[in-house]
Amino acid sequence: MITVAVPGKLYIVGEYAVLEPGSAAVLVGIDRQVRVRLTPVTSAGPVARTITTNRAPGRGVEFIRRGSGFEPSPATTADSAGLSHALAALAIVDRYAVESGCEPVGFALDIDSQLDDSATGRKYGLGSSGAVTVAVVRAAAQAYGLPLDPATELKLALLSVFSVDPYCSGGDVAASAHGGWVYYRTPDRAALTTALARHDQELGALIRRPWKHLAVRSLPPPRALSLEVGWVGSPANSSELVAAMKQSVRQHRSVYRQFVAASDRCVEHFATACRSGDDHAVEVALNTAGRLLRDLAAVSGTAIESPELSRLRCLAEELGAVAKSSGAGGGDCGIALIDPARAPILRQRWRAAGIEPLRLRVHKRKESIR
Repeated sequence: MITVAVPGKLYIVGEYAVLEPGSAAVLVGIDRQVRVRLTPVTSAGPVARTITTNRAPGRGVEFIRRGSGFEPSPATTADSAGLSHALAALAIVDRYAVESGCEPVGFALDIDSQLDDSATGRKYGLGSSGAVTVAVVRAAAQAYGLPLDPATELKLALLSVFSVDPYCSGGDVAASAHGGWVYYRTPDRAALTTALARHDQELGALIRRPWKHLAVRSLPPPRALSLEVGWVGSPANSSELVAAMKQSVRQHRSVYRQFVAASDRCVEHFATACRSGDDHAVEVALNTAGRLLRDLAAVSGTAIESPELSRLRCLAEELGAVAKSSGAGGGDCGIALIDPARAPILRQRWRAAGIEPLRLRVHKRKESIR
């Protein structure tokens, strides 16, 4: 059996702007994980695979090899709808493996996500799609006996998520693949998806060549600040928020361009402050990032900072902390950077306001991927 565990993510700065090629964000990989278990299976008939998840226990989806790909068996087709990221990851690794001279392999794959609340199923917005993608890429590559260096693994996972959603930034993939505090700059997704669709081009060649703009680098954490995370009790649909933002910015192109430029400067200031150990500059950059998002929301009409997230931020600011929404906003989580001695008071005040403090730790990071 092959077992792989990868962390979820939280955005720190750079949301929305990171959707633009060449723009950047800072994220963290967190210690809630997606765990994948892969058991090789051999049979005398066609190569087959079964995928099960903890979200639908006991309802495995069977896939049979048809031609150059795998299709769900008629009896389980209806249950395959929620597996788009896992299937995209398997298709990418299959293509890469076949090009490397491997024969297709059969297996049973079990996906166990701990990114949501196990008792209630509440979604916290910790990046399950990216984490599932990275975990499946890593496990499937091991099943094929393919050694993947970090850069190759990251690129295979990014191509997988771009094939499902060409508008996503890939930041969650970078955080899950890399761990720790992560600086991520978005590649040219349109060029990559166009190249991926050209089956006359070897996937290995696409992986090996440099990708314009792409950068993933480790950052040291703030020296004397505690990262606190609060869940406001209302799940958010990131895809819908991003789509609404894209629709809105068509009418405010110049404002949006100014926002992206200002966000990029803010991300660079944040990263520089982390590298130099300047916690005050880290706080200034985080505060600026939150203000930029609120200004964008006011212009676009997109509900990035919900009333609950605003309350989370204000309670943190009353204690001298800096705070903002994390990710697409609209619900899910907010973050605060605070003096560790005052963190217990903040958690207590959040609870009293109906905000659930999430006791998350930052996952161990890997080396930089350039």
